[in-house]
Amino acid sequence: MRLLWVSVALALILLAACVSRPRTPDSLPASTEQKPDAAKLVPADLAFAKPLVQLLVDSGWAVQPVRPSKLNGFFRATNKAAWIDTDKGILEVVFFDNPAQVDQIQISEGPSDIASYHKYVIKTPAETRRMEGSATYFTKHSNMLIVTIDARLNEALDRLFASYGSGPA
Repeated sequence: MRLLWVSVALALILLAACVSRPRTPDSLPASTEQKPDAAKLVPADLAFAKPLVQLLVDSGWAVQPVRPSKLNGFFRATNKAAWIDTDKGILEVVFFDNPAQVDQIQISEGPSDIASYHKYVIKTPAETRRMEGSATYFTKHSNMLIVTIDARLNEALDRLFASYGSGPA
């Protein structure tokens, strides 16, 4: 019987010690941790990408510093494009002045003689552009046309935007 009381007393002492231990940053709940500020990841000349980067960061995506995209100047209507490297993959994002410009973009896949080679025709009211290469996924959201070659990344983007509704990023 005495052994039982000693065991209970020891358990209570250990429990009290664990409960009264001060919290360290590693033991804080995830909701209290400071999330990175997109301003530190986006250079001034790519400031138009900050809202999207902040959305990605706030949603738990790890984002590397943003760089200019090779799609900058792809469309005559805009020269705003960013290359965003995330833990889920790489995004090439073209930013337009308003969502109506993005809504007017039509994308179709043309015939190819090589099975793994894809030819895309991208039409706006003002121009027709072409993009060729590996399978490519396009997401139109708000004032952005997002291009990636990763199907899982594209699906993750779709889920992210669906969870935030149709408002701007």
